Amino acid sequence: MLPHPHRLRRAADLKAVQQHGRSWRHPLCILVVGQGGAEVSRFAFIASRRVGKAVIRNRVRRYLREAVRLHLDEIQPGWDCVWIARPLLPEATFAEVETAVLQLLARSELISASQRTEAE
Repeated sequence: MLPHPHRLRRAADLKAVQQHGRSWRHPLCILVVGQGGAEVSRFAFIASRRVGKAVIRNRVRRYLREAVRLHLDEIQPGWDCVWIARPLLPEATFAEVETAVLQLLARSELISASQRTEAE
């Protein structure tokens, strides 16, 4: 579970990130990043019905949440991030999800490429 300060909860905050943020795509998920007002980076996780039924959507969000939580100390502070699951994510293993998360964080420059290779 993500620590409370790292959660992006308000619908207005989510909408602002999705409308004004920059996005990066991976076959498993999408990362949308916007400038945040907090001193820590905050995260939200979205899985639509296209991903699967409720049990599958919850599992997908847990995978994404855990992959981010494991690398919280490497992520630059002050950003709001929205993770959107894509329909291929339920077939992926946790290791594949973690790799996708690290690739998107590196492409968005929220972690450096050297930190990513050390983590793998």
